[in-house]
Amino acid sequence: MSAELLKDNATVKWLESSVVPFTLIGGILSILHPELYSLGIDALRKLWHSGEDSDNPQHLREILSIWYTPFSAVSVISNRTTPLHRDTYGRPEWLDILVALGKYEHGRISFPGLGFDYKYNSGTIVAFPGKIFQHGAECEGDRACIAFYM
Repeated sequence: MSAELLKDNATVKWLESSVVPFTLIGGILSILHPELYSLGIDALRKLWHSGEDSDNPQHLREILSIWYTPFSAVSVISNRTTPLHRDTYGRPEWLDILVALGKYEHGRISFPGLGFDYKYNSGTIVAFPGKIFQHGAECEGDRACIAFYM
């Protein structure tokens, strides 16, 4: 468990206020990739039950009790271009889900290996295997991306 997470009550408040969107992302994953959804939920259950092996089982269970997504990781990317890359961890068959937020126009997300370049404005949700497909995003304005991955 990250020492920063334990110290930062703002993170806990953010997780608590994210019940609906995180649950929605889990629902989307359950439709797009039911097996990955089940694997994610099973992994979280195992983590809950094996929490005694962690440095701080009480805090682990507190966080798991407000973790409403089957994904094991969430990153927030704010106001920056994401250069072309492939995700280095995870498995090729796993999906990432990106949620674009903010006040901007003319956002683009690119998948050059596929020859695709899409609009990526606020409200866009994209799911794809980030380990397989090189991808990157750019836009001008006040942008955030919440990336869900395993």
